[in-house]
Amino acid sequence: MKKEIEIIVKDGEQEFSCKVHRPDVATLSRVNKLSKADEVLAAQELLKGCWISGDTEIQNDGYLLMAAVGQMGALNESITGEIKN
Repeated sequence: MKKEIEIIVKDGEQEFSCKVHRPDVATLSRVNKLSKADEVLAAQELLKGCWISGDTEIQNDGYLLMAAVGQMGALNESITGEIKN
């Protein structure tokens, strides 16, 4: 099961929301390659690759998109690693 989060983006009085899941390896690879040339296109690819459902305004409005992508860091907040000898 892929971990999902709901993102809420506000533009003045308007509120938009979407559900996204963690990116898979292929999405991370595409985003990494794109980010070297165009960070906005990389953000768009990240959101597109993780999109489950929601208000399409988030995908089509640059400011809403960037606000949503900025919140996607919550997808990895609970991930930790450790080394055992």
